[in-house]
Amino acid sequence: MSDYRPMWTELGLDLERHDMLLEALGGMYQGLFLAQNNRPKAMDYFDFVVSEIHGLRVKELMDHRAGGGKVVGLYCVFVPEDLIMAAGAIPVGLCAGAQFAVPDAEEVLPRNTCPLVKSSFGFKVSRTCPYVQASDFVVGETTCDGKKKMYEILGEYHPTYVMEVPQKKTPLGREKGEWWWGWEGSPSARGYGGALQTLLGWEGGRETRGAGILPAGSQMPCSGRE
Repeated sequence: MSDYRPMWTELGLDLERHDMLLEALGGMYQGLFLAQNNRPKAMDYFDFVVSEIHGLRVKELMDHRAGGGKVVGLYCVFVPEDLIMAAGAIPVGLCAGAQFAVPDAEEVLPRNTCPLVKSSFGFKVSRTCPYVQASDFVVGETTCDGKKKMYEILGEYHPTYVMEVPQKKTPLGREKGEWWWGWEGSPSARGYGGALQTLLGWEGGRETRGAGILPAGSQMPCSGRE
């Protein structure tokens, strides 16, 4: 495997803690999967991908950013990845659900907070997840009260946009649905569609920063209504 430590240093990872995480993950994967009897040869590619999960894939993201692209971190399937991809950015799922980072989160969040919420937040404050470090911003979602508050605090550590998810089948819920997707069609369209355009450097539906996604002046490939 290549030496990715210079890249991890550039990302601001805590290398000592990160080494501990990789050691734990590697041992777990070895014991659960690689030690299987008669493991199919066809799994070699998958095993390679897992072995490079904090290496080659992260380098691909960094190369994308170096070329002017954006990387959008997300935690939930409610965030529409197709819109992110249509805007020329890369959506990437962030580390969450592991106990490893929970103690770090408990230095900021109440200990009786949901373990999933603490794990998500902990990987940022512990600086052990290269994916959140490589992301230009994180898109959160209002799927539970714990996440809502966590995203509010996460915004103090990393650029964060919270996507309002309609939560009730009421006229107000439907109104929130229109706010969520940003159906105004203007440069400052409310909701997710408009915020995505702003964060990625689009104004009035056209690329203005010359970020290399499309030629300057090109029509935005998504409006927020997709």
